[in-house]
Amino acid sequence: MKRTLIVLSIATLALVAAAVQQTSSDPAVLLGAPNGMDPFDTKVNWTLFDNQCFKSEITGGKYLMTAKGMQGTPCWELTWPKADNGYLEATVDMPSVCYGEDRFGFIYRSPDNSRGYLYAINCQGQYTLTSWDGTRTNLIVPLTKSDLIKTGTGVSNRLGVAAFGDHHYLYVNGEFLEEATDALFLDPGKFGFHVRAARERPFTVTFDDLKVWVLEEEFFPPGTGASYPGEGGLEPGTGIQASAKTSLNIRAGPGTLFPVLTQVVEGTTGEVLGISPDGYWLAVKVPTSLYGSGMAWTSARYADISNPDNIEIPVVEPPLLPPGIYTIPPAPGQAQVTMVSPGVIRSGPSGEYTVYGVSPIGSVAAVIGKSKDGNWWAISLPRDVASDGTGWVYKTYVSAKNVINVPELTPPPPAGAVTPSAPATKAPAVVALENVDVRTGPGGAYPSLGKATKGTVMAVIGKSADDQYYVIQLPRDLASTGQGWVAAAVVEAKNVKRVPVFQPPPKP
Repeated sequence: MKRTLIVLSIATLALVAAAVQQTSSDPAVLLGAPNGMDPFDTKVNWTLFDNQCFKSEITGGKYLMTAKGMQGTPCWELTWPKADNGYLEATVDMPSVCYGEDRFGFIYRSPDNSRGYLYAINCQGQYTLTSWDGTRTNLIVPLTKSDLIKTGTGVSNRLGVAAFGDHHYLYVNGEFLEEATDALFLDPGKFGFHVRAARERPFTVTFDDLKVWVLEEEFFPPGTGASYPGEGGLEPGTGIQASAKTSLNIRAGPGTLFPVLTQVVEGTTGEVLGISPDGYWLAVKVPTSLYGSGMAWTSARYADISNPDNIEIPVVEPPLLPPGIYTIPPAPGQAQVTMVSPGVIRSGPSGEYTVYGVSPIGSVAAVIGKSKDGNWWAISLPRDVASDGTGWVYKTYVSAKNVINVPELTPPPPAGAVTPSAPATKAPAVVALENVDVRTGPGGAYPSLGKATKGTVMAVIGKSADDQYYVIQLPRDLASTGQGWVAAAVVEAKNVKRVPVFQPPPKP
């Protein structure tokens, strides 16, 4: 039978931005038209069951689910699409007969028919989030009372849940309840409804207006959000202004492969410096303490632009992507982290240390230690990436597992200052966007000669064949070859299109 009611453009991540001007924390307002919806005017999207645990039916334009009184047992039905990063919403009519702890709500991110996350409310005005791994229930958010949940026979509540990486955002009636983190199910999965009887007594709950939005990487649902190791946010100026419609990631470049520098909350305003060639990203002004060039990027579709003088927004060419880093996977049961955002891997646990590169979403790394303040994990890297086999990743980029007993490690001291040769006027040059390691070759396997501090201007004499490193001129008392190598990802280049390609020296 042809299924036509729920239409999800998950592959293209199509989102219709909200065509509203008022400030709101309601995801349904912020996200505009959903990617898919089911008004329950047909049965084609559901199997419908009548078994020992529950009965489901569609009648009168609503989905009815009856728990048959199997005490403490969750029962669910899944529809056929799959969603990954997404926001689900449905209207729920409270049962006419209900014990206080009878639960009902969504199941989502289900990798199969036997597992998934369960977000529920009950007739006492409480909410909870659990997961079922096929064997047992895992408590993520305990039963919590909220005055936002309306109680009483037949009263309606608008239930919503956003899943974004390992972050789960719970909503009721368009209001934020709580954020939780759990990484048991990160892949796209099916979704549907569930019921759970508190006692051996049936009850029936009614669902309506199921809606689905696919979330892009730049949208963070309203709430507490994540915390990245950046300082400050957008900086207002005198030119074109952009105001965040919701919580937004601020990245090092125009794309989700660029690392997050920080986040700004809804209503934050900053000066627009340009737009990406494809029109999807805005270059915005940020403090140089956050990013040395003073320019970062955010999603254009989640920003309101104020341009009263109708000034043409200049097109800005994107910076180079940071080099990709591949980590050493853990052994079974070993301490590990999974990247839930592109993870910036450094040589030590602070912004003073050099950036080796970025590890992509979903990559898993063995954890060998942690920083003294507990904010950084030390992970295993190949020796051709880091000469000591160790990299450091900030905790917000990852979801950690089996890390209770990892030791506290003392990191190596940051490299000493290096003063490179200054370039001539209009000569090829790079400017350090942060404290940058100057190495004897292109990569962490080569020894560091020291650091060029943020803002240092360096004369460029060559580049690597893959454009990931520049060769800079050094005084002979610093390097006998008169050369050093700096990563392209952490410098701003000028007049370098015609510099020659240099072959790297032999690895030590």
